[in-house]
Amino acid sequence: MNYTQLIKKMKSEGKGLMSVNQYLAAAEQLDRISPCNFLVFGLGQDAHTWNKINEGGRTVFLEDDKEWISKFEDSGLEIYPVEYNTRAEDHEELGFDTSKLKMDIPDSVLSEEWDIVFVDGPLGHNPPRPYKGPGRMKSIYAAYNLLRENGVCIMDDMGRHIESKYAFYFFGKDNLLSGRLIENKIGIFKKR
Repeated sequence: MNYTQLIKKMKSEGKGLMSVNQYLAAAEQLDRISPCNFLVFGLGQDAHTWNKINEGGRTVFLEDDKEWISKFEDSGLEIYPVEYNTRAEDHEELGFDTSKLKMDIPDSVLSEEWDIVFVDGPLGHNPPRPYKGPGRMKSIYAAYNLLRENGVCIMDDMGRHIESKYAFYFFGKDNLLSGRLIENKIGIFKKR
């Protein structure tokens, strides 16, 4: 089954929070170099689909919600719990101070060279919605550091202020592939 069929099947089952086109854009990047080392910040109902597309490669999920992780016990997925000590509303105070943006990541993740990193977590609502969650400041900075040179970072929720601010700062607007966002939501960056 190719990635288009996998995505359409997953969406027909009511799984996944992105649109079909957003998933297809991300899956195209993964399929292009699969099998590879694929790191995902956030664990969702789309996890098995990402794992299947990258069959034969290493797919790792980093998640901060322990209750959510427990729903994936015995799933065969490689999942590591992580913690964030930030709040989305503190993004101005944190700025781009890398000493404040470092996070504790398992050694088995730090020691790997990642071909693709997908930032789809943690929770980080920001205006016009009320602030909620730790925000993605740390996961975006970690993604930049963990991604190999010329690797690809897929960034969800780029229509939000925090995601776009941090993604453009660390990855650079010039490195946004195709020079645009997919449906004003997904940004795909090349690390240069």
